[in-house]
Order: sequence, then structure tokens, then C-alpha cells
Amino acid sequence: MKRALLASTALCVILVSGAFASDLPTMKGPPPAPVPPPVFSWTGFYIGGNIGGLWSSDGVVDLDPLNYGYIPGNSNTLGLSGLLGGVQAGYNYQVQSFVLGIEGDIDFSSAKGSFSNFLHGEPAIHSASLPFFGDIRARVGVAFDRFLPYVTGGVVFANLNNSLVDYDFPFSLNRGSTATGWTVGAGVEYAIDNHWSVKAEYLFMQFPDVTASTVIPDAGTYAFKFKDSAQLARVGVNYRF
Repeated sequence: MKRALLASTALCVILVSGAFASDLPTMKGPPPAPVPPPVFSWTGFYIGGNIGGLWSSDGVVDLDPLNYGYIPGNSNTLGLSGLLGGVQAGYNYQVQSFVLGIEGDIDFSSAKGSFSNFLHGEPAIHSASLPFFGDIRARVGVAFDRFLPYVTGGVVFANLNNSLVDYDFPFSLNRGSTATGWTVGAGVEYAIDNHWSVKAEYLFMQFPDVTASTVIPDAGTYAFKFKDSAQLARVGVNYRF
């Protein structure tokens, strides 16, 4: 009987002590607040590659009042198209939602074509191609977190052929193998994660007109103007450091 009484008393003491201890203030602090994810930023260097299509408009215009004859209506324009591919690199700096950047790229194109006129037996051939070009452009965009629409513009350098070769008179004229012009466009870029992003872009390129002349025996001097422009649409991927 005494043992049972002692056991009961001890149990009551333990229960009362536990209840009293639960009412005492704890020394532990509040649970830590969850850490917010880091804010995404477009600031930094990047490199990448691109593929797409190019459409070129390359014209030659007879500037003399006498009709050259080999060019229908005193002018002929070649509408060329082809694939392109290349690499790009640049740097972005983000200020609040605005993203300012500079980008340069080098691309190769398969766009080329020609027009032949056999007016007097021997052909006169107007041909054009744009095998290579590069540009340096500014970019200005507004970031919506990982989504970045932007406008862009700058200077473009091209290996551009636009020539008129007459095998009857004969003579050969070309605007020159290199051309420097301007380019403008727009695009969108989306960051998949903190390093990789994908983009789609459109550019228009305009090159200055070039005038060249030749002396044709028994016909006099003929002057021609070469007019060239191009536009492209491409997609690309960038790795940001």
C-alpha cells in the first residue's frame, strides 16, 4: 500500500511539474523568416550564336538620258534571299527596369542571285551577293523580370557585291567589295535561368548608294547607281557570365 501511494504521489509531482514548465517563458527566438529569392538582373557580359534568314534588295539604275538597253526601264533590282548564321557578344547594364547595352555580331549569309539580258547576243549580267556582314549596335530595353523587349541600332559593315558586267561592249562595274551602312531593329529576349537566355530579333540594314561610270566606244559615257539594302530575322541563344 505504501509503495502504491508513493508511486501515485511521484506521478502527480511529475505531471504538475510538466504543466508548470509549459507555462514558463521560453528562451528560444521566433523562427527565422524565409529568405526571398534574389532579384534577377540583366547586368553582365554575354556571348552566343544565332541562325535565321536574310532578304536583300540590290538595284542598278542607268543615270543617263539615253537608255542603256540591257536594263529594262533603265533599272533592275534583284530580290535575294538566303540563310544566315553567326555569333554575337555584348554587355548589358540594368538600372531599375531599364536595360542599356552594346552588342556586336558577325554573320555569314547564302543570299546571292543574278539577272542576264541577251539583248545583242553577248549577255549583260547584273549580279549581287551578301556573303558576310558584321555590326555594332546599342540596345535599349525595358525588363519585366526575365522578359526583355528592346530596340537596337548602330553601324553595319558588309562584304557586299553588286555588279554589272557587259560582255558585248565590254565593261565591268561594281559598287565595291565592302560597304558601311546603318541598321535599326527590335527584338525580345527571355532568360531561362541565371546564365542562359534565348532571343528573337529583326534588323533592317541600309547601305549608301554608289555611282560608277564607264566609257562605251561609239556610245559615250554611261553612269550607273548601285542601291543596296537588306533585312533579316533571326533567333539566338546567349550565355551570360
